[in-house]
Amino acid sequence: MDDCPARGAYQAPVTPTVLLVSTTTRWLGTARMPRVLARAGLDVALLAPADSLATKSRYVSRIGVLPATATPMEWLLSLVQMIGKVAPRALVPCDEMAVRLLFMLVLEPPPGLDAMLQAQLTRLIIDSVGDPRFYAASIDKTLLPAAAEALGVRVPPYAIATSVKDAQARADDLGYPVVLKRRFGFAGHGVAILSTRNELADAARRLLSPDQLDIGERRSPALLVQAFIAGPYHSQALVALRGQPLQSFAWERLVATAPVKGQTAVLRFIRSPETREPSEALCRAFGIAGFFNVQFVIDERSGAAQLLEINRRIVTHTHLGERNGRDLGVALARALEGKPPAATPAADDCADDRIVIFPREWLRDPQSGYLAEIPADVPWDEPELFAAMLAMRHEG
Repeated sequence: MDDCPARGAYQAPVTPTVLLVSTTTRWLGTARMPRVLARAGLDVALLAPADSLATKSRYVSRIGVLPATATPMEWLLSLVQMIGKVAPRALVPCDEMAVRLLFMLVLEPPPGLDAMLQAQLTRLIIDSVGDPRFYAASIDKTLLPAAAEALGVRVPPYAIATSVKDAQARADDLGYPVVLKRRFGFAGHGVAILSTRNELADAARRLLSPDQLDIGERRSPALLVQAFIAGPYHSQALVALRGQPLQSFAWERLVATAPVKGQTAVLRFIRSPETREPSEALCRAFGIAGFFNVQFVIDERSGAAQLLEINRRIVTHTHLGERNGRDLGVALARALEGKPPAATPAADDCADDRIVIFPREWLRDPQSGYLAEIPADVPWDEPELFAAMLAMRHEG
């Protein structure tokens, strides 16, 4: 692993340090979050593959480069080395694999790992992401619905299936269309929306097959079979410490890169107590720490918010809270420094404001009217990152 400053890096003069941990290369949230964290007074270090977009951010002070095809043990060695160099107060997972690997270090540490080192890693991870008793329930899509229901959080009608025939029978009971989800997934990966038994059979066979996110998984394959709920998609982004929510904001997906399972390309900030309250309840019950995102669908018939999933990491839009007076980076920085929370507007003054997600909407449709009509979230003060985003147009 190399340890080097980013070219033109922002030289943050103060501590504490936060270490962004990423295994992916093109996730926008990883690249946009350093600016918010640095402007909040945090020193930002990064552990990521060499060609990650985030390495182009001038707000990253130090970079640890992961091998292109790092094994879990190579990743662990790189993480330990980077922690030794930057002494972070918090780790910030940036993608699903990073979340799974951090959780595994606590729940199933590799044999032979020095006991003192293991204890130090465990404490840092727990302080950073929360109570390990609820790691599985919060991210395993076959466990989350029951755990949420026990807290009084609404979820779509569901069943658990362990085979193709079982999934077909459960879907028959629920009625089509249905949604199939494997235990672990992200951004539509590991999810299928089906209208017929034949479609479901093909999807179930595919989703029951092993996947890279199953790392360390010893249980038999299982699927969540869930009723499809039509309605708008709302998300609540939060940051917490020791199970206590520090700050949050909500948005509605206005435009997606693809129907239903697509990623948000244009969003609207909203006032959303119907998503904030259950999100905060889940945070407290699961003892969550760090940045996370809770996704809901608002039933178009009843208007009720139905929980879909929890992302235990930063997402593409986590950095946008500064636009409506709910800066998650500032909230975390003040908490880490033992300072009281910053003043928050009594109401979401920026609710109903819309924002284009760049370059996602531009890549979806270069002629999109939204690009001319409303503000775009462009890294104008980070020319190298901006150039790397423009270059995504020519990637396969």
